[in-house]
Amino acid sequence: MTDTSPVRIVILGGGFGGAYLAQVLQKYAKKQNLEIIIIDRNNFFVFYPLLVEAGTGSIEPRHCTVPIRDFARKSELLMAEVKGLDVASKSVRFRLIGDDGDRKITYDHLVVALGSVTRILPEEIVSGVREHAFEMKHMTDAVAVRDRAIELLELANATEDPEERRRLLHFVIVGGNVTGIEVVGELETFIRDATIMYRNLRREDCSFTVVEMAPSILGILPEHLHQWAHRQLTSRGIEILNGISVKEVHADHVVTSEDKSIPCSTVIWTAGIAPNPVLREFEGLPLNKFGGLECEGDYSAKGLDGVWGLGDCASVPCPDGKPMPPLAQIAIRQAPQLAHNIVATIRGKALKPADVHVQGILVPLGRHRGVASIKGLKLEGFFAWAMWRAIYLLKTPGWRRRFRVAMDWFINLFCKRDYVQLGMIPASHREFHGQHSTGRSKEEIDSDSSGD
Repeated sequence: MTDTSPVRIVILGGGFGGAYLAQVLQKYAKKQNLEIIIIDRNNFFVFYPLLVEAGTGSIEPRHCTVPIRDFARKSELLMAEVKGLDVASKSVRFRLIGDDGDRKITYDHLVVALGSVTRILPEEIVSGVREHAFEMKHMTDAVAVRDRAIELLELANATEDPEERRRLLHFVIVGGNVTGIEVVGELETFIRDATIMYRNLRREDCSFTVVEMAPSILGILPEHLHQWAHRQLTSRGIEILNGISVKEVHADHVVTSEDKSIPCSTVIWTAGIAPNPVLREFEGLPLNKFGGLECEGDYSAKGLDGVWGLGDCASVPCPDGKPMPPLAQIAIRQAPQLAHNIVATIRGKALKPADVHVQGILVPLGRHRGVASIKGLKLEGFFAWAMWRAIYLLKTPGWRRRFRVAMDWFINLFCKRDYVQLGMIPASHREFHGQHSTGRSKEEIDSDSSGD
């Protein structure tokens, strides 16, 4: 008598990689008798290319959040946190959000797609980041930065001391990568344009500094493009400090590696990402020195049967031996390759080697300017910015969501933004030199296992 029970594929993490993998696997579900289960602490994932614009009000925040149940309709979603993993018995221990007890589920194939978190260096290298800096990884982070900016505008408008006003409106972004530059470009536009609403503020009262340890910002781009971006940003009064780092973050200033103190009131930390630290809590997983899942060239975890890695948390080598970069575009294109290999394993067929490369990099700089390097085409200025919007509009999941995003952009051509707090973050209680709240507890930051 043949076994008719379905092949259960459990995907840990419903972010870019996990959600797209589930969507691809659904095409094989009926023919291969697959049961696809996603475990994620959220029932949505964020379309990250639009995260910063959602935070600054260019688009509605809900328009860049994608419901997992709608995106992967033939998959089952468990809104839960992963608590443990037993690779010997092929089981996952999890706890549903809102429940007090742990539950267990077995699997035939397990995909680890738990994503990444902001890389926070040890306290002996950089102190005060967790206490005093904002991140830009989740929707709550983007909204928290917006609410913080509006709060400081209100506070500065009622402050008579010019020096204190300048400190309140000085924003320091640590990390001159794609995310950091997009943040400073949008934030500069948002905050300086907002000063028109305040009688006692001028655009010149607002200042922005990017601190990048590398010799240049946007090092992933060709030299002439990152130089053009540097000139464009500095022409708008944005200070860029290359070749130095930040070693201390305080409530009212930062200290650089050159022992220079920079007065400021807001620090946004975008200095890289790291594999989700929750992986270190799972016994039996092969991890590299960075805490990422060590995989073979076909996405399978080294030394384990039926365990696969995907996205930012997995170190998957290309045919040339170099690991794939942790980018959203990489995770999306890894998904169909991994789905093919999982199905090939079930069928007893040969697996294909992983082979995904960066197709291009597009960076919006704010004020209808950008830089782009895509498939040999290199652009800067308005056309690069327009290309960024066109490409990511088409990549936005679902036609209804694309229409909503397009309408947000169209309306913004004729209507100014609302310079108001969104009210999605609990009200903060700060004095001039107080601390801030991002709306996320320390436990959430330390043990985030959402895979976003």
